[in-house]
Amino acid sequence: MEELNLKALLADESFINYCKGYPAQDVAKWENWLQDHAQYRKEVEEQKRIVQTLAYHAAVTTVEDHYLRLKEQIAKKNKKTDTRFRISPWLKIAASLLLIGSLSYLMLRQSFLSEPDHHKQSVVIPGEDKALLTLADGSTILLDEVAVGTLALEGGVRVEKTKNGQLIYSVSESQSSNRNASNTITTPKGGQYRLTLPDGSKAWLNASSTLYYPLHFEHHERRVKMTGEVYFEIAKMEKRQHGRVERIPFYVETAHQEIQVLGTHFNVNSYPDEPGIVTTLLEGSVRVTSSLNGESILLRPGQQSFLDKHLVVSTADVEQQVAWTAGDFVFKSEPLTSILRKVSRWYDVDIVCPPHLGKLKFDGIVSRSQPLTAIMDMVEITGKAKLKLIERRIIVTD
Repeated sequence: MEELNLKALLADESFINYCKGYPAQDVAKWENWLQDHAQYRKEVEEQKRIVQTLAYHAAVTTVEDHYLRLKEQIAKKNKKTDTRFRISPWLKIAASLLLIGSLSYLMLRQSFLSEPDHHKQSVVIPGEDKALLTLADGSTILLDEVAVGTLALEGGVRVEKTKNGQLIYSVSESQSSNRNASNTITTPKGGQYRLTLPDGSKAWLNASSTLYYPLHFEHHERRVKMTGEVYFEIAKMEKRQHGRVERIPFYVETAHQEIQVLGTHFNVNSYPDEPGIVTTLLEGSVRVTSSLNGESILLRPGQQSFLDKHLVVSTADVEQQVAWTAGDFVFKSEPLTSILRKVSRWYDVDIVCPPHLGKLKFDGIVSRSQPLTAIMDMVEITGKAKLKLIERRIIVTD
């Protein structure tokens, strides 16, 4: 808590409770911290006042008014102080304030102006790092339950779980008895996991996703298969052939698509319940080819492809597409039915939503570390729909 920013504060339920003045344990938590960091009390109290002011004005101001008021508060604050406890991180996300205003802002209003409804007594916690690893011999390991250290040594490759909960493959032998061995990692609903592949490439699986990969890649290409959503950072690899140095391509296969990569960062969303496959390129270059009709396109950084019956290229909203890797949901004029699909996968809940309500659109940003009620409150406070939680099922009504 040495450095705070707007996004962190709005996502920190204990800070919001501190601003409200209850419950006592959250107030005590922040007061104790301030006693240990007395030099920051004035700064924190000012942030508290801003939050309280925003909550008060929530019922009578628009998102745009909120954005302008907050910018003014930040500007005044920066002129007044030059202490080590700075709020410059707030300015770094100024472009996202409208989003924060339209969702987290509504969460603030709900939090201050009303008590929780009876259906919100059931707390559904967010997802976490958990996955099932299937080894080459068919045995399985629950990665969230296994201890840190070496998990297996197969095919000349060492499989390790790190202290920060990641899976790392490292080649321990130049030769192996089974160079065709492969592994599969699967995340359930409410799970995500990161791993480093044998070639040094990194992959981050979102909830309800699967990645199938060999323990030893071929000399001329590297190839994996996936379902769900995976963010990749591909390591560059080269080979010498006919006196020339050539890059070894990396291929990602989905049900209806193949992506050829030379070394880049990109995100692939290929859930079967989504309208199509979305491939978003952050840096480098990738070639996307449809296995349905053979259409092929080359993506540039900041672009994305959408594959349904045909491949379509458009400018990508990169922040929105990869927000999940930073621990956020980002919604920009997003239909409720799309939001609820993401909610269902991350919180492991079922959804019942009439088609006409599923078309309603929402803007906002909320931390994936928040309980399910945070998003339910966001929707309900708009007055557009009501959400009721019964066990692990959300029912949406007028």
